[in-house]
Amino acid sequence: MKNFFLVIPTRDRLTYLSDLLLDLNAFKDYISQVIIVDQSSISIKNEVEKLPLNYTFKFVENHRANSVNHSRNIALQHYKEEEWLFFLDDDLRISPEAFQKIIEYLKPNIIDVLIPGIQMEGNDIEHKYQTVLETIAKPNFYSKPRFRLQVSSGLNIVKSKVFKDAGFLFDEEFTIWGDDWDYGMRLLQAGACIYYQPNILVEHLLAPSGGQRDKVKSLHLELEKQKLQFYFYKKHFTKRVVRQEYLNALIYGLYYFFRTGSIRKIKYSYKSYHLAKAIKKK
Repeated sequence: MKNFFLVIPTRDRLTYLSDLLLDLNAFKDYISQVIIVDQSSISIKNEVEKLPLNYTFKFVENHRANSVNHSRNIALQHYKEEEWLFFLDDDLRISPEAFQKIIEYLKPNIIDVLIPGIQMEGNDIEHKYQTVLETIAKPNFYSKPRFRLQVSSGLNIVKSKVFKDAGFLFDEEFTIWGDDWDYGMRLLQAGACIYYQPNILVEHLLAPSGGQRDKVKSLHLELEKQKLQFYFYKKHFTKRVVRQEYLNALIYGLYYFFRTGSIRKIKYSYKSYHLAKAIKKK
């Protein structure tokens, strides 16, 4: 049954995208439509249309200044009540065996959100948690399946009903950090059963250029990340929690000052906190 709606944002990665689109031929019996949203500096539409693809797709162009979440939201305008939404980064490789396992795990209709595993070294190394969020979001060993909070926006399959209950669109305020946390939190609040299954292995090529890495170059990374952290807390927790996180950041800034003589951490904490306060919750 063709009941999967696929979303692929892309940016200056024709070769990677082409390989992924060809991989999807193995999934053709389940694809209702694929929406490709391109932010490349030079249009790749003609090259994509020449590929021997055995499924329906639409190619949409988006301005480079917009975020990847903006591209995903543009793609969602083409949704036609498919049962499942499948979000993909453009530099993934997926085997026919992985597609088969996706169908097998979704068939019992117990899982609302399925997160495949990524092929990488060190899956059996114990992960040492640094924060409370990590503790509830990640497996202790990446080789073990488990329920989790954090959901990768660039690799997940979500039941459309739950996705609608979670607000349907992605929050475009999140640029370099936080979209996976926000996405997972919204799904959890909507009552989703979120399941990480490393038995389904997908290869993430981590392309050295293109994608959101180019957009990151125009941002102040430290300030932007801390602003988004405060915004995440503001969006999902009480004001008391936000103030506590701000206080913790200032205390760490003082520690950093006494150790290095620099007030940078204090200054960034103050500025990022107030920048986050100015963002309207979505």
